[in-house]
Formats: sequence, C-alpha cells, structure tokens
Amino acid sequence: MRSINPGIKLATLIVASLMLSLTYNVAVNLAVCVVCLVATVATPGVHRRRLVIAMLPFALTALAFFTTGLFFGSGGASNAEAVGVSTSAFGQRTLLATDWTTAMQLASRVLAYGGLGMLFAFTSNAFELVMSLMQQFRLPPKFAYGILAAYHFFPVVREEFGTVGAALKVRGVKAGPFSTKRLLPMLAHALERSESLAMAMESRGFENGAPRRIAFRVPLRVRDAVFTVVVLAAIAAGLLLTS
Repeated sequence: MRSINPGIKLATLIVASLMLSLTYNVAVNLAVCVVCLVATVATPGVHRRRLVIAMLPFALTALAFFTTGLFFGSGGASNAEAVGVSTSAFGQRTLLATDWTTAMQLASRVLAYGGLGMLFAFTSNAFELVMSLMQQFRLPPKFAYGILAAYHFFPVVREEFGTVGAALKVRGVKAGPFSTKRLLPMLAHALERSESLAMAMESRGFENGAPRRIAFRVPLRVRDAVFTVVVLAAIAAGLLLTS
C-alpha cells in the first residue's frame, strides 16, 4: 500500500467514502472496514498498537450510535417509522434507528469511514502526499511548502515546550502545562524560528510564480490506476449486489 501514489490514494478513498454515503448497507460497510484494516496491518512498518489506539474512537462512536439507536430510537406508529425512515413536512428524509437493522446501519458506516481513514493515515507519507498534490493535482507551491513547513513545525513546538519547562524547573519556578510562564516563551521561540524559516526561503529565491525544478518526484504508475479501479468497482459491485 505504501507504493501507491498518495494523492491518487486520497482521491480514491474520498470517492469511496462518498459512494458509501449514498446508502446504508451493513454488509458493504463491514466488508470495507475489515478489508481496510487487514490491508493496513499487512503493510510493512505499520505500528499495530498505534493502529488499535487510533481506531478506538471510531469503535466507541460506532458503539454509541448502535446503543443510542437501539434503545432510544423513536418508536413508529406508521410503516415508514417502523422501518426507521421519517419524512418531515418539507420532504426531508431522516433515518431513525428503531431496530437492530437500522442501528447496525448507523454503526457500520462509522466503522467503514474509520477503516478508510486508518488505511490512508498509516500507509501514506505526508511529504509524498504534498508532493503528489503539487505535481499531479496542481497544488500551488506556496501552499504545498506552507503545509510541509507547518507539518514539520509541530515537533519543533513540542521540543520548545519541553525545553522551556526544563528551564523553569531548573530555576525553581513552578509552572503547569498551560501556564503563561511556559506558553509565552514557547510561542516567542516558535515565532522566531518561523521568521528564520521564512527568511531562509526568501534568500534561496523562493517565489510562488517562478518556474521551479522538482528534486523529489512522485510518479504515476499503472498500479495507481489499478488500485483506483479495483477499489471503486468492488464497492460499486457490493452496493449493487446487496441492495
């Protein structure tokens, strides 16, 4: 999965999510979740413990949807409400979880989205993603390098947070994690580093409209097209066969 172009992978999974949002299909949702998690675990270099921790909020949300829909659903007097669909005076259709089937529909959709998100998050590189968006999807370099700078700036902020905390501790100053004595120096150092980064980019001739060479190229391969066709075709076939 790591060899797939990350930009193409992101676009494919977004389209897959939109396809799943068109209907409530328990079998397809659960199949998508299982296949995505298996593919993620089978990818070399994936930290399984982090995957479990990252998937836990989706599992809890799915459980909450299932429990709420099952025990607190709106009981229906009409046939429409009996199957979990309510129509308002303005024609708005609302799905109500009034039985096991509808509760499973709501919960399985959360799991499917979680599986798709984990597949992308744990098998994609942030740098390659930004380069792919810039090369294949024509993202302006100004935004691309800004995203990369912000992404790599988070570890710097965390390091500054620890450094300021250690300096205050050496001086015998008690400051909590959210104390202004700790946050203000950290923000000042972070702003100083950001200004240095901006000056470095300007000194190296970075201009948004100027032609630039690409040192790191993310290619498009046949496997990327195969991945897109297989994923979308499999979901479409599953929706048609189980509808």
